[in-house]
Amino acid sequence: MTKKLPFKQNSAGKWINTKTGRFASKVEYQPYAEKQAKANLARSASSKEYWNDVKSVKNLFGITDTKEARKKLYSSPKYVEKRGKKARQFTDFWKELKKAGLNTNKEAVKQKKQKLEDEGFELISF
Repeated sequence: MTKKLPFKQNSAGKWINTKTGRFASKVEYQPYAEKQAKANLARSASSKEYWNDVKSVKNLFGITDTKEARKKLYSSPKYVEKRGKKARQFTDFWKELKKAGLNTNKEAVKQKKQKLEDEGFELISF
């Protein structure tokens, strides 16, 4: 269920109190408008950062397709950490399994992957 906003702007730019349906005074909507403006600035800054990173990945790997660059960026350590997980390379994961002699046992591989995911790791190949 979505939370109903306390104020909104009509097509003419006038602020309206959504509970009463009447025009709101500046004193009423000003704190809400300032909070909304701050959120918009933060969202804009993070969006600019993201698209600059996409551009960097395209240049770094010589990729021309934006979709492919975004996929690569999604699995980069920086964005894995932003999602609240820890990055772990697939190559390191397979080296450990090979060292333990478990790389041929499918069930052991599944259990090891599940254990890593439960610990908050995400396997990436970047």
